[in-house]
Amino acid sequence: CMYMCNFTYAEEATQSTSESTTQVAGYRSPDSVLSHFQRYVRDGDLDGAMRSMDLTSIAPGVRDEIGQRSALKLALVLERLPAMDVPKNVDADVFVLATTKHGDVTLRRHTGIGNEKLWQFSSSTIQSITPIFREFIQQAPLANSLAVNDGGAPINPFQWNAPEIAVWMNMPPSLKREVLGLEIYQWIGFPLVALISWLIALLIQVPVKLFLNRLAQGGTDIRTGRVDWQHLISNTTHAVSWTVALQAANWLVLLLGLPIEALGTVLVCLQVATVIVITRLGFALIDYAGTWLSTHDKAAADSRAMDELLIASGVRLLKLLALIIMSVWVVMILGAQGSVDRMLAGLGIGGIAFALALQEPLKNFFSSLVLAADRPFGVGDTLKFEGLEGKVERVGFRTTTMRTKLQTSLIIPNATLVSAKLEAHSGNALKVFKASLPIAFEADAASMDQLRVRARQILEQAPGVQMPSIEVGVVNLSSNGIEFCVTACFAKGEISLAKVFDGLHVAILATAQ
Repeated sequence: CMYMCNFTYAEEATQSTSESTTQVAGYRSPDSVLSHFQRYVRDGDLDGAMRSMDLTSIAPGVRDEIGQRSALKLALVLERLPAMDVPKNVDADVFVLATTKHGDVTLRRHTGIGNEKLWQFSSSTIQSITPIFREFIQQAPLANSLAVNDGGAPINPFQWNAPEIAVWMNMPPSLKREVLGLEIYQWIGFPLVALISWLIALLIQVPVKLFLNRLAQGGTDIRTGRVDWQHLISNTTHAVSWTVALQAANWLVLLLGLPIEALGTVLVCLQVATVIVITRLGFALIDYAGTWLSTHDKAAADSRAMDELLIASGVRLLKLLALIIMSVWVVMILGAQGSVDRMLAGLGIGGIAFALALQEPLKNFFSSLVLAADRPFGVGDTLKFEGLEGKVERVGFRTTTMRTKLQTSLIIPNATLVSAKLEAHSGNALKVFKASLPIAFEADAASMDQLRVRARQILEQAPGVQMPSIEVGVVNLSSNGIEFCVTACFAKGEISLAKVFDGLHVAILATAQ
């Protein structure tokens, strides 16, 4: 390999890259970039070494994976370049460390915050680092190299930070021939990556399906049999297996040692696909958890409907949140932080417009959440609302339906119910019995005492009476005579309260006569 070590002053100006320059504060000369870079690599801190490199041409979502491997390859190249006098002060914006047949190893100066000039390994060097590395890796490290060795041992090219180096170096020469921009073994590697990922997906399905089946069978709710558990378990299992398979493919592709441009494209596609599959997995887990909660609900039938409303609302909100997270995640993989900020600002403005356009439906929806959380009444309760009375049949996301005594449906918006004064009677609510008798003024005290005693005895013997609630006595004196009143509270029993009250009225009337 023929190369030439020199330095060249370039005339072209570079674009400002504020994102990268804010990470390299202190790299004010080519010499400082080299010293910082080598120190970080030898300490095993490849993330620190990446600060010396201009990675703005690489998509943010895959910048770490590609940057770490590029840093290690660049360090190995510097160990095989002869030492040269790197000045501390350079007037030009580009400093060339070496010229090779696959590209130059250069440092480029950028304008940072406050117009400060900061240096990094150029983006063109990073893009060409794979072929440059392969040009030099067969050579032994130089005792007096461009790298600042400080007497340390040469870097081990077979470390786990970049295992694709070991794969390439141990590959037969016949498989390293280039075809259509890639080497033969790399073309062969693509179907192998797909096959291995598919096998991993098949293997992971077995334990996941067993676990979900066992979890689904833990419920004792009588409605469990009506749930299509197999469909839910199948969706969740496939989502888990695809997520694991794409993660495996993401790691296996790195072993192929693709050129940075091709590697960036492949990794971005895999990461976007992974985000989509993870979102699908989130949907499947949300559906599974919601179904599990609803089928394992031990609440009574009257409050179970409210539980289901709360669960269904939570499922919808979680899915909406998952979609928002997926959108932001994809934008962060594909673009810069500014795009994410603009997207979030757009979501904020769009959310305000959406809320204004759907103000009433949204008000009713969130009111349904308040009803499900506070539970002022349940399905089956009798509700008195603004002079209207009915039995609650259904509580939905927008309205509540009641059945009146005339067997008509009364549909009330949930927002109205939340802000209104309600009187609710559950199926176990007590009912009040009241009998008021007019008695002539001629009645003597002994007869009134007998009437009190006898009326109390009648009430005490009645089925369902609540003893502490019994009240018997004179409540008023009017021009019509003495008003004698008997009251008590009764609970529902085997005998209907209408029949019990009828018998009490007859008995008390006969006693009074």
